[in-house]
Amino acid sequence: CHGGPPLACDDGNVCTTDSCDPAVGCMHAPNTLACNDGNACTTGDACSNGRCTGGPARSCDDGNVCTIDSCDPATGCVHAPNTAPCDDGSACTTNDTCSGGTCVGGPPLICPTGVPVAVVEADTYVSSSSPGTNFGTSTLAAADAGPTVQRAFFRVRVSGVGTRQVTGARVRLQVAKVTNAQSVSGGRIHPITDCGWNERTMTWQTQPAIDGPVLATAGAVAQGQAVDFDVTGAIHGDGVYCFALDTPSTDSALYNSREATAGKPEVAVTAVCPCGAGPTMTTTTSTTTSTTLPAIAPVAAVVADTYVQSDKPTTNFGTKTYLAVDNGSPSAPGGAGVQRALLRVSVSGVGTRRVSSAHLQLQVAKVTNAQSVAGGTLHAITGCGWNERTITWNTQPAIDGPALATLGAVAQGQTVDFDVTAAIPGDGTYCFALDTSSTDSAIYNSREGSSQRPAMVVQVAQ
Repeated sequence: CHGGPPLACDDGNVCTTDSCDPAVGCMHAPNTLACNDGNACTTGDACSNGRCTGGPARSCDDGNVCTIDSCDPATGCVHAPNTAPCDDGSACTTNDTCSGGTCVGGPPLICPTGVPVAVVEADTYVSSSSPGTNFGTSTLAAADAGPTVQRAFFRVRVSGVGTRQVTGARVRLQVAKVTNAQSVSGGRIHPITDCGWNERTMTWQTQPAIDGPVLATAGAVAQGQAVDFDVTGAIHGDGVYCFALDTPSTDSALYNSREATAGKPEVAVTAVCPCGAGPTMTTTTSTTTSTTLPAIAPVAAVVADTYVQSDKPTTNFGTKTYLAVDNGSPSAPGGAGVQRALLRVSVSGVGTRRVSSAHLQLQVAKVTNAQSVAGGTLHAITGCGWNERTITWNTQPAIDGPALATLGAVAQGQTVDFDVTAAIPGDGTYCFALDTSSTDSAIYNSREGSSQRPAMVVQVAQ
């Protein structure tokens, strides 16, 4: 017997592997090959149990907000144009709308021309030692880290910005002209989310949480000084904004509140139209408008001073009413009895302006032998971490800066001037050391004295 032609076992199914077994005939084993289930809305189709099974649904999202995306099993993805609102990417158009599958800009942006209005509409402070007391009628706003903790709160209302972009915002407070209003630290201002408080009822027990970051910090402040806090990061346009003022210092700062007769809190907001003058503006109208506050003078203060003495290497002189400089005894210059003075200065309010001059002024004490044939040499030093109440000869910082100024003979009661312009480029804290090559000591008033104390004068170029 002779076999005839081979048996045709192709069943036309891509999802089976066809073969022929001499004993049983055609075999159609299921496979897992890729296939097409005939639905254009599925992807990754694969064979399973001898049949083509559709895979995951096809994503038809074209990333275009101006189309309605869908899928037709026969043809695949469909992107039908819509008329939804959209953003054409231009800040100079308004009410943009989808048309023909693309975003079409609407009418041009028209910016208001008036000056934005910003006012402090409420302020008060709270005190940990009087937890149930309200200070809303006080003429002061206080900040102190203790032992009685005090925090001030301000609510600001901004209007007239409209479609413009806020480019600057400042809260200005004036240090009160009352005893001990000045401070080595003017405090830190924070934005807070809770604006529902009432200045006439809020107390320490009901104060809102200070839940915002520090926006600005003030250094040393003097009585009557105007202090600016930059709050641009918190004011984005028209609305109501609240702020809290606290301090890390136990040297309290006292500011005038809006209940004071003068020097009340102020707010300045600057806004700019992103597209230049709108069609209703004249060519003479600036596209940037702002409330204005006069430029404030920089403030510089000697916030710490002391002296050290070589033959008393562990003694601190931070409470002394004078500062002494001496190169020791005439018989052994540079040995026992060497004295050096140290001063720390805080400068604020310079901002982006250039420091044109900076002078440290000391008064020779009106005590016996305070005068000298040499007033000393002043150096800038990098070590500024010392404490005037603990520093000694053994712990003094290195005098690692060049001589800035050297004085000749000085007399009792004389006010002497050291030019330190080269060492003060702007806002910050700076330290200086005063020494001498003379064995004829010079004695100056310190900031602990009752007479003319050390002073800093800083001038800026506008």
